[in-house]
Amino acid sequence: MSDIGFAKNYTNLYEINITPDGPDKTWARVAAGINSADWNGNEKTAQDDYYDGDGLGNTEVGGGQIVGTFAGHRKYGDPAQDFIASKMLDYQGRHTDFRWTSPDGSVLEGDVTLVNIDPQGGDPTSKSDFGFEVHYNGLPTYTPGDATAFPETVTAAAVTVAVDAYVDVAPTVAPETASKAVVYGIEDDSIATVDSAGRVEGIAEGATKLNVKSAAKPTVQATVEVTVTAA
Repeated sequence: MSDIGFAKNYTNLYEINITPDGPDKTWARVAAGINSADWNGNEKTAQDDYYDGDGLGNTEVGGGQIVGTFAGHRKYGDPAQDFIASKMLDYQGRHTDFRWTSPDGSVLEGDVTLVNIDPQGGDPTSKSDFGFEVHYNGLPTYTPGDATAFPETVTAAAVTVAVDAYVDVAPTVAPETASKAVVYGIEDDSIATVDSAGRVEGIAEGATKLNVKSAAKPTVQATVEVTVTAA
């Protein structure tokens, strides 16, 4: 379990709602092209010196705001990056939802504002830069995890879906107290696609494979058949 005890940064799962004005949240993973994620409390402090302190100061934290700074390279076609980049000139439409699932399964979710969007740039022969910040507004919802239980197995059933229809994958992570965060991948996206929430859409008749892996421990995964039938 040493690879989880000192969890690598990539085992954090970051997701953003790319349909903030829609009736339902559409979660997209913030990962492709991202090679840096830093968090700070943006804390407001008061520092005072009192006569009974013998020349030593006193600091109190009055408040703060959880801020995440993400940076990397621009990947066109990635749902999360495309959504964020589209908001560069939309100063009134920067509110959405953000979800951070840690390796132990703890979840921080709430309303955020997208700030300092950097959609592209850099050296002429380098990959284009990309970056942004998420500022949580108010106190986000926090769901504690279990740092003593880590994923051991992921299981999922084979998927059958018609063209232009949807099926939700419902994988099971064991043990029950381990992080439920998983990521999905389709072998052939000309036959079917899958979103961050595990919703498979049939694109064309045929067969392909779906991979489901634990975000906290990517070596724990399962691969199942996906069959797409006629509409």
